[in-house]
Amino acid sequence: MVMRLHAGVLFASSMLAVLSCGSPQRPAGGGGGDPVGNSGSEGGGQVAVGSGIGVTPASVCARLAELDAEQGCEFSSLPEDECRDEWDRALEQRGPDARTASMQVGRCLLDNESCEAIEACVATLTPDQDQKFRACADKDVYAPVGLPRAEWDKRRGAGATRFSSVKTTKDEPVEVCGIPAQMEWLLAATCDNGSRPFRDYDHAHSARVGNVGPGGACQSIIDRYEVPCPEGTYSIFIDAYVCPLEE
Repeated sequence: MVMRLHAGVLFASSMLAVLSCGSPQRPAGGGGGDPVGNSGSEGGGQVAVGSGIGVTPASVCARLAELDAEQGCEFSSLPEDECRDEWDRALEQRGPDARTASMQVGRCLLDNESCEAIEACVATLTPDQDQKFRACADKDVYAPVGLPRAEWDKRRGAGATRFSSVKTTKDEPVEVCGIPAQMEWLLAATCDNGSRPFRDYDHAHSARVGNVGPGGACQSIIDRYEVPCPEGTYSIFIDAYVCPLEE
């Protein structure tokens, strides 16, 4: 079930704060360097909508107002000043879990163009027994793609332990189920010397360049990350909309 967010974006944030409890903390590591070319011949693609725009009370509330005025999304009924106050509390006053959850929802708002795409993004943030999936061929439907378990277990990036072992492009991204799973994958992989380039969830998220539009086998929105390692910087493309079907 795809969720609508009305005054609601903040409700989703509070829900996500509970779910994000205990996000793994990783030791810092890695360094800088030139790109090492693991992304093949394909360039980064056009970065869409809000890449480079940070999640702040001002940016999120301006985006909510824009979505309501231009597309009638009705994600929030709060006046902009009250919206900013609420987002300030969510980001700065309610603790690290609330901040992480709010950052996730904020990125969905800033990085997607349509109401439907935002809803699909937020739907991946929370486990939902009634989650509806789409078939790969249904490219006009905003929902994660559901794969049989046998296919899911063979998805691109599954079991990878080093960034250098995975060649990713916009058309051949790492495949995970949900936005939090992107961070888990980035936190789990290592550089060639065994170091981890990210110390925690927020640090990994800061490596996000933006989304590069539809890609992958099923034309979901693809995110691009620049991962610094001592041997060079990896361009990692991730599709967060590939999920296993319940058997």
